[in-house]
Amino acid sequence: VRSTKTFTLWCNVTFSHVTELLTSSLFKLEGPAVPVVAAPGSDIVLPCSIKPTMSAVDMEVKWSRQDLGGILVHHYMNKEDKNNDQDRSYRGRTALFKEKLQYGDTSLLLNNVKVSDGGQYTCRVDSAQWNDQISVLLKIEAVGRTPEITVLGTASGGVLLQCDSKGWWPVPELQWLDSEGAEVPAGVTVFHEDDKGFNVRRSLTANSNSTNTYICRVKQGQHVMEEKIDITGNLHY
Repeated sequence: VRSTKTFTLWCNVTFSHVTELLTSSLFKLEGPAVPVVAAPGSDIVLPCSIKPTMSAVDMEVKWSRQDLGGILVHHYMNKEDKNNDQDRSYRGRTALFKEKLQYGDTSLLLNNVKVSDGGQYTCRVDSAQWNDQISVLLKIEAVGRTPEITVLGTASGGVLLQCDSKGWWPVPELQWLDSEGAEVPAGVTVFHEDDKGFNVRRSLTANSNSTNTYICRVKQGQHVMEEKIDITGNLHY
């Protein structure tokens, strides 16, 4: 009898160990192969799911910021959210798709994206027999508004122009060009940051020595926006 009991105990432990190994090798977390891109003020989903499909309802799901020392972004455990230790900057802005947990979808919904949300996130899922984690990169990009040119008056024998464009991220480049597309000397570009991104402004004293048409161009990577003005009617100022 003693021999039988000893054998049965050994068999159960071995089977449990094998089950754990099989589960670990069969299931894994999957996320996006490329960065997730979002604009300030938008709502975005950071993808994370168990493959092959396995219910995550009874598992622990934790989202954190890998690049900020692991601060807590969202925590789900025992079939409910546990966000007492959630970083204040994420309060009221995160959620899991509870109806999709049964299908292994542990993606994070992030509302009202802020510029500071950009960075490296970790999605970690734990169960009694299995755990895994992946990284998801969130990049903040915003294409701003079409530049606006304002005639401020006259200065030093020319016309004082000001160009403004709002809502860019990251910082764009603002140029003043003549009608031939050549860059002309202008004042220092002024930047102002708010929760929607960067606002840029640059002034120019224009004259008609070479051209009456001036172009304000704002560019960021592949994104380019322009506005033109003809100063002919303003030269009498």
